[in-house]
Amino acid sequence: MQTSLPIMLAHGICPFSRLYQPLAGRDNDRDDRFHYFRSIRSTLQRHGYTVFHTRVSWAGGLDRRAQDLRREILRHTDGFRRWPRVHIIAHSMGGLDTRRMLLAYRMENRVASLTTIGTPHLGTSYADWGVDRLDFLVSASRAFGLSLDGIRDLTRKRCRRFNKAAASYEDGNGVLYRTVAGSQPPERIFLPMRFASRIIQREEGENDGLVPLISAVWKEGFHLATIDADHLNEIGWWDLGEGRAGVSRKAFESRIRRFYLELASGLEG
Repeated sequence: MQTSLPIMLAHGICPFSRLYQPLAGRDNDRDDRFHYFRSIRSTLQRHGYTVFHTRVSWAGGLDRRAQDLRREILRHTDGFRRWPRVHIIAHSMGGLDTRRMLLAYRMENRVASLTTIGTPHLGTSYADWGVDRLDFLVSASRAFGLSLDGIRDLTRKRCRRFNKAAASYEDGNGVLYRTVAGSQPPERIFLPMRFASRIIQREEGENDGLVPLISAVWKEGFHLATIDADHLNEIGWWDLGEGRAGVSRKAFESRIRRFYLELASGLEG
């Protein structure tokens, strides 16, 4: 039976579609061909699901982003007067935002499920690499009114600390947790991500270009699927790596949208 609860889509650390917002349209416009989640919301809506995009701080720290996500959910549900609970499908850092929100605001009675796709639950060695070499930029950004603290929250050290703090709460809070991981060989990874992919490959093995497979899996009991996708593919975007592998845009888009429909069909309530 199809869920009657709304699905919230939670984006990653840098929602790139904001860079060309006039072209992309607003977050919940009917046309989402240029949105961060490319044609995902509209696909789910055509099959009868109620779906909303959410918007949180660009590259901000987890505490700020968790607060933003809670505000967005309250706005879309009218303070939970329209629906008593929600499902969340989160990409990349959006999964950590949701976990932090659940813990900080004790929202286990308001979130029926969390499905994460390419989320670095255990952190990523690429964030370690960046913080080790470029942390001064994170600090300097504050002088311009910009927070890049989220980069620090993706390091393996910060994620270990958070996982330890959240462990007892998450073990028995009643939320359905599901994880999806992506993995591709280096020659298929989206070209701008290949440098990061090589760093992660040396440190942690298979990855989707930005997130190690083992980190996205998180806990075996939560793991739903590993898909043939890099970090960009996971949110519906075809790239030339797919083309060189003989995967047409049409075939790819059909596959990834069908996968999101399968994710939604497994939700209850």
